[in-house]
Amino acid sequence: MACTATRVSTFAKASTRARGGTLRRQVSTAAPVTAKAALLGDDLSILSAAVEKAELTGALTGDKPLTVFAPTDAAFAQVCEDLQLSKEEVLGLESLADILTYHVVDGTVTSADLKDGEVPTLNERFALDVVGTTVNGANIVKADDTIGNLTVHRVDQVMFPPWSAPAKVLTPQQVLAFEGWAPEVINGRLAMLGFLTAVVQEIATGQSFTEQLGANFGIFAAQVQLWAFASLAPAFSSNEGYTANPFTMDDSRTWREVFKGGPWGPEARKIFNAQTEQLNGRAAMVGIVSLIAVEAFMGHALF
Repeated sequence: MACTATRVSTFAKASTRARGGTLRRQVSTAAPVTAKAALLGDDLSILSAAVEKAELTGALTGDKPLTVFAPTDAAFAQVCEDLQLSKEEVLGLESLADILTYHVVDGTVTSADLKDGEVPTLNERFALDVVGTTVNGANIVKADDTIGNLTVHRVDQVMFPPWSAPAKVLTPQQVLAFEGWAPEVINGRLAMLGFLTAVVQEIATGQSFTEQLGANFGIFAAQVQLWAFASLAPAFSSNEGYTANPFTMDDSRTWREVFKGGPWGPEARKIFNAQTEQLNGRAAMVGIVSLIAVEAFMGHALF
């Protein structure tokens, strides 16, 4: 692909840098802001407004060829709905310049130039993932427009680099509903922990599950509360770019970035995934019920 990781000087003057975990924007006053709201087209008006808000207009309207994967107004509207933020609040994010530079590639990259793999961006810290006609999972809905020095590909999603935006907001009703992800996940985790603890304790003490529960009810209750809290707390913390739902966690770029280069790579995640946890959790729930029933029938511990 005809692109490099080198950043043009005008963009470098209006970029974000991470210091102490906080994104701070350095704004250059050298390039005047001259563009109007429709800098990139009528259906890209919010993106155009964001460019002006972040004071990056001078960089986009210079002589340097750049390629922009441009989220449409509909894509920004979806972000507002998902994050429960107004358009003004989205444009007021501290990391706005960091997000915008993540959508820009140095040089002219046409749709014919796109190849599967990582593409360096003017964000410098994070690259885009290209697969076919998708970029970070966003579909290219219109390609190869030319606007001045820009090659513009419209995409149907705003692409957030890791740690740049709040997670999608979920209500307790959505998380804890019968068809939500939390009830079975938490019950399965508690069952796996409980079953393992019960078997080990039976072998060590000879007490049945119900005897252990009666003698150590406080410990069991504390474990239940702690495990449930650990599973639920991230769902309501609005942690940046993170999702507590194990069935969508692997799609989170922030989550993948945590393990990038570590032992918990793609191959390991194929084995230890949410579906495997769900299956083990269901087996443990059946195991707990069966253990209680068998021991009640026998009148003593099974192990």
